[in-house]
Amino acid sequence: MFSALRAVRRCGLVAVAVAAFLASAARAAHAGDVELFAGGQVDFSNDVYLGATLPFGPNDRSGFGVRGYFDTGGYDYIGGGIGTVKATFTGEELDAIYRVMHAKFWSDFGVGFNNTNTSLTPNDPSNPLRGAQTELRLSADGGAISGPWRADWYGYYGTRIQDYAANLGVTHSIAPAWRLGLDGYSEGNPTYNLYEVGPYAGVSFAKDSELQFSVGEAWQSGFTPRAYFRAMVYTRL
Repeated sequence: MFSALRAVRRCGLVAVAVAAFLASAARAAHAGDVELFAGGQVDFSNDVYLGATLPFGPNDRSGFGVRGYFDTGGYDYIGGGIGTVKATFTGEELDAIYRVMHAKFWSDFGVGFNNTNTSLTPNDPSNPLRGAQTELRLSADGGAISGPWRADWYGYYGTRIQDYAANLGVTHSIAPAWRLGLDGYSEGNPTYNLYEVGPYAGVSFAKDSELQFSVGEAWQSGFTPRAYFRAMVYTRL
C-alpha cells in the first residue's frame, strides 16, 4: 500500500511541476523566449505530445533552461507466453537543460524526471513499464547546417528502466522553405525494439517555425513490418 502511495505521490509531483512550468512558459510567451512543440506518430503505436522549452537567457545564446512536456497514447506488443498485449499510457517529463548555440550548430543537453503510467490488457508482469514508473532521464537534441545540408537529432536514455529513443534526420534544401532527406528512428527497452526508416521533410511556414514529417517502414519485435507516419511542429513565440 505504501509503495502505491509513493508512486501516486511521485506521479502527482511530476505532473504538477510540468503543468506549472507550461503555464509559466505560456505567460512568458510575449517575451519571445519560449519554444512550443507538438507532434505524434502512427506505427505500432499511436501517440501525441505537447511541450515547451524556456531558456533562462536570450533564446539565441548558450545557457541553461527548462523543458517540459505531456504525452499520451497506446501500443501493442508481444508478451512472453501471453500473446498480444495492448498498452495505454500517459506521461509527463520535466528537464533541466543546457543549450549550446552557434551560427550553424545548436543542441540541448538535458537531465530530468519522467513519470509514465501504463495500463496493460492483459496484465504482463514481465513488462517493466506497467503501472506508474518514475525515472531519471538523460536527453539530447539539436541540429547542424553545412551549406544546403542539415542534420537534426534527438535521443534519451532512462537510467532505471533502461528505455531509450534515438532519431537522426538528414535533409538537403530544395527550395527556400523546403528541405528533403532521410530519417531513421529507434526506440525500445529490455522487452522490445522498434526501428523506422523513411523519407523526411521539413517546411518553414513562419519565422522560427517549421513542420517536420516522415513516412516509411517500421519494424517491431514479434510483428510483420508496417508503414509509419511521424510529424512534429515547433514555433518560437
